[in-house]
Amino acid sequence: MSRTLTQTARPMFGASAARGAQTSMADRVFASVFGTLTLWSSRLKDRETLADMDPRLLADIGVTSDEAAHEANKPFWAA
Repeated sequence: MSRTLTQTARPMFGASAARGAQTSMADRVFASVFGTLTLWSSRLKDRETLADMDPRLLADIGVTSDEAAHEANKPFWAA
């Protein structure tokens, strides 16, 4: 009596999670989109912070002004 993947899968969000049912496609899509938006938001904030650092702070973290400018000018979706 082996267990299959569908018998052991656990839902992440919504009413399905509370009932212990299998994760729906909508929940997986939502989780993927939410994760991507969270990553993009984090990149945007980090790059704004980097752009606002003075040369002394950049030197403390071992980054040149040119490197900081290059990173800060990348679009939020670029790694």
